[in-house]
Amino acid sequence: MNWIELNKSKALVTMVVIVNDYDYLENVKKKANELINEAPLLNLSLIGIWDDEEIDNYAKAKNKAIKYVSTEYVSFVRDSDFVADYYEKDWLKLLSSCEKMSDFESNPVENYSFERIIMLTASRLSGLVVQVESIKTLGGFNEYLQSAEEYELLTRLKEYAPFLSKYAFVAKFSNFESKPIFKEDFMTYAYCLIRFKDYLTKHKLWNQALIRKANWAITFEQEKEFENILFGILGDEKYFKKIMSKYDPILIVNDYEYLCIDVLESFTKDFYEACKASGRAVIVVNGHNRDLIYKARNMHISAVLGIQSGIFSDVDPNKLNINSLDCPKFINIFDHPLYISYLLMFVVDRFYCLACDGDYAKFAKSNFNSVKDSFIWYPGGKMAKSLKAASKDMDIDENREYDVSFLGSFTDYRSLISDFYKLPKGERIIANVMLRILRKDSSLSYDKAYKRAIDELFREDEYTHEIYNERKQRLVTMHHLWPVARLVSAYYREKVIRKLLDDGLTIHVFGNSWKSPVLKDYKKLIIHEELNYNEALEVYAKSKISLNIFAWHKDGLSERIFNAMFNNSLCVTDSSKALKENFKDKEELIVYELDKLEELSETIRYYLSNKEERIRITNNAYENVKANHSWKKRVQEFEDILENVD
Repeated sequence: MNWIELNKSKALVTMVVIVNDYDYLENVKKKANELINEAPLLNLSLIGIWDDEEIDNYAKAKNKAIKYVSTEYVSFVRDSDFVADYYEKDWLKLLSSCEKMSDFESNPVENYSFERIIMLTASRLSGLVVQVESIKTLGGFNEYLQSAEEYELLTRLKEYAPFLSKYAFVAKFSNFESKPIFKEDFMTYAYCLIRFKDYLTKHKLWNQALIRKANWAITFEQEKEFENILFGILGDEKYFKKIMSKYDPILIVNDYEYLCIDVLESFTKDFYEACKASGRAVIVVNGHNRDLIYKARNMHISAVLGIQSGIFSDVDPNKLNINSLDCPKFINIFDHPLYISYLLMFVVDRFYCLACDGDYAKFAKSNFNSVKDSFIWYPGGKMAKSLKAASKDMDIDENREYDVSFLGSFTDYRSLISDFYKLPKGERIIANVMLRILRKDSSLSYDKAYKRAIDELFREDEYTHEIYNERKQRLVTMHHLWPVARLVSAYYREKVIRKLLDDGLTIHVFGNSWKSPVLKDYKKLIIHEELNYNEALEVYAKSKISLNIFAWHKDGLSERIFNAMFNNSLCVTDSSKALKENFKDKEELIVYELDKLEELSETIRYYLSNKEERIRITNNAYENVKANHSWKKRVQEFEDILENVD
């Protein structure tokens, strides 16, 4: 694709003329320069697609061109329309003279309801200016359609208007057919009619809309073709869903009360941006804004994705709730299901769990009735801005100011012991046995340790004991015993850090939680200020070695693993089943065992002093995560999951 930027000013709107005939180029340039003289504040560019075999329709050309547009708004026009002056330049000139869209005196599309638009044709759409962000949010122009793609986009802009900005688009219609109608247009009309059939039927407009489009088909001698397309799509639900698939948005619900600083909020933003970059329609709403969520009940939504969201616990049957959306619903969890059981225990229709740990996924499916199925879905990794901007010839290792950093928080496990005294006697006995088991075998997951404790406390013929066999009671008991997991996690985290400090290594940590009296004597524990998520990425980029100590993930992976690798920092981590399945020890990272810390300090010293070996491993790791653990990859994985659920 050839991008020809004829002028670039401080503008609100870019007009892009699509030229698909090289011999026609000079004529289009001449007309374009005339318009530039009339409207100097209008950015004007040409796309030449005559030598690009990958682009077989205008929708693809427009989607590829979006990345070149630097203004907030864009308008596309075909070369033939542009040269023939079908496009209303006076209207566009007025629009381009504004500093912001609200300065435009009137928005003509406000006079056109969705019902009115569905009755019109693409040939009546004489001008469409769209906010670039809104185009990306809705997945772009529909590439399955060969013509009238702006008309189809306009129907989606109207449908999802509550989730877009006030001035997401400005459209103008003519009072007469101002552009020719192509036979491919009728594919678009048939698709739009079927897409909105339920809505039109509900408002008693289906027959009227069908007759209106059929009459146009008769006028342009396309009656048989339109009929074949219409009933062909109606009879092929699989094909129709394929056309719709990317353009029915994923609705992401973000609940700030469940966020870990800004980590989960950053996950939401990164997944949102990856969806847009992949041409996948996606909308983000704050979970507190329930009204916006419930407006979606009348829209085409492919799935709801709640990032550890409380929206799934708001299912009062006497009120409009999340079950009013007839689509798969996914909760993405980053903690053990017991820790957030309140989000999983309510009756949610078509409810699925996405977990960063295989044990969590199995536990959620086995123990919560509303969860139909569970899937492993890790967060993606991300590169720091400073590394993205670094020169390819630059030795990034020379700029790493930290030898060893750790980006987790600190909890004094001693402070958690008091929680055990609050437990009933029976549960306290189980907790003490679990602590002994987990200190002896650090590879066990929480629920496996619980099972072993029960096996030890009760003989086989006493398995009818209500604490173990009655599921509801078992879940309540395990939830009460959650301090065991927190204490063991804090215990091992402190044990690893103390061992390294005792052996003379300097460790850089971040946040006020590390200013604990129990660590005050360690001069080589360098405590820095609290970081947000993007600041943490810069720490990875500045660290030769990034230490990881899993919390209670025994079959999982965390963003710390991926982020270290994306930033070419050597990841040194304790083991998990998922880690062994996704990475190679001593080839892509360094794995240690929590109960075998004797050699860890020497291992770290070895890689600090052997730069070439360290860089070899980090380069291997980077290639792995770039291919398999980016947020773009997570979009593909989510699509695969979505295709395999009801």
